[in-house]
Amino acid sequence: MPTTEQHLRQAQHNEAFLATFDLGITPYRDWAATVTFYAALHYLRALMARNLYTNVSTYADMDTAFARLGILKRHAEIYDAYRQLKDDSRAARYDAWLPTGADVVDMQEELRKIREFVVANV
Repeated sequence: MPTTEQHLRQAQHNEAFLATFDLGITPYRDWAATVTFYAALHYLRALMARNLYTNVSTYADMDTAFARLGILKRHAEIYDAYRQLKDDSRAARYDAWLPTGADVVDMQEELRKIREFVVANV
């Protein structure tokens, strides 16, 4: 399992890639949804690694982590942000949903909540 620092670097790497999109004109907003979700996933896995919760290899394991890891159990709004990003990413990947620029801005707000929470707690 990657370390806390490796997960944080990957999350930042994903965010740097996302910043290269001009959301007003890019036809790749579906990929913006996916990249946003994966950045959030790495932030959360950094927090899990910091708390020695390393049994996370599936999305079901992520849901279990939210139910078992105390710091996440106490913050339902972080789970809600994660679930929204997960659902948006899945819709973009499998249902051919193309988010609007406004949708992507909303996703970035969910990512900001997760990033700030994780950075404050690692």
